[in-house]
Order: sequence, then structure tokens, then C-alpha cells
Amino acid sequence: MPKILVIDDDEFMLSALTDYLVSGGFIVTKTTDGPQGIELYTKVKPAAVILDLGLPSMDGLQVLKRIREKDENAKVVVLTGYPSKAAERAAHAMGAAEFLSKPIDSKLLLATLDAVLAIPS
Repeated sequence: MPKILVIDDDEFMLSALTDYLVSGGFIVTKTTDGPQGIELYTKVKPAAVILDLGLPSMDGLQVLKRIREKDENAKVVVLTGYPSKAAERAAHAMGAAEFLSKPIDSKLLLATLDAVLAIPS
């Protein structure tokens, strides 16, 4: 069962994402804090990360950059409630595997993760 790290400051969204992932057979580690997410990435060594862009303690793109500095093969799916082409381009330029918008459908999330996890490291 692959480990997934979820970083999202919205407790409701964090709970919903966790439920979706657990029902999909994943082991979930979660946090609402960007710096803690970076630390957990190092400790947990997840197969993939689901990362919200709108974090209060540290911008999601900064978190993405720090995770990719630690592991250039990190598989990060960016999830945001405020999608824009500029944000999508920036996330992909920093190495995001996928860019999704909230609200997210559980089937789309699981299909996206399956596709991301199938990408060779």
C-alpha cells in the first residue's frame, strides 16, 4: 500500500482527502502546515504528495520547491481552490506531476494518483 502525504490547511478538505485515499487503499500522513510537510516528507518518504497551494505558513509553491530540492524525483500533485493558468505553469515548472482544482472528485483524485505513481522515478 503506497504512502501518500497530504498537505492542506483546510481541515475539512484534509479529512475528505484522507477518506478518499484510505478508501483507495493508500496509507495517509497529513498535515496542515507547509514546513511540517517538508519535514514529514523526509521522515515518511511517501510515494506521492498532494499539496495545496494556499497554505498560510508557507506558500505551496515554496513547499513544492523545497520537497523537489530534497528529492528531484518527488511525485507531487498540486491541488488548489484558486486555479489559474499562471499557477499551473508555475507548479509544472517547479516539477509538479499534476495540477488539480478543488473541489476534487474522489475518482479523479484516485485515477490521477494511479497515473502519477506509474511514472518511472
